[in-house]
Amino acid sequence: MPDSGADACLFPLALAIVLKINILKLPKAFTGGVGSQVNVTYYDNLTIDLGNGIVFTAYVGFTQGMDQVGLGLLGQSGFFDRYNVEFLHSRKIFTIDPVAI
Repeated sequence: MPDSGADACLFPLALAIVLKINILKLPKAFTGGVGSQVNVTYYDNLTIDLGNGIVFTAYVGFTQGMDQVGLGLLGQSGFFDRYNVEFLHSRKIFTIDPVAI
């Protein structure tokens, strides 16, 4: 789910476990904004495939705070800095185009 207010891409810690990522070897930081508490967040590079040829690698965080949300957030760093995103809510249209460099 794109979240234009999120600084970084964040995913449930449970996803890192499913992907067999050894979180004990990853750099960690304390983050807020997910839930009502500070969360330990582990960072790694992750290849993300959104379908329709949209595949990219981003430095993302895995945090237990996202476990109860049950999905990931695509944030400013790693997603919105690479893609132009347009929401046309009234027409139920959502488009993603690469940022021209």
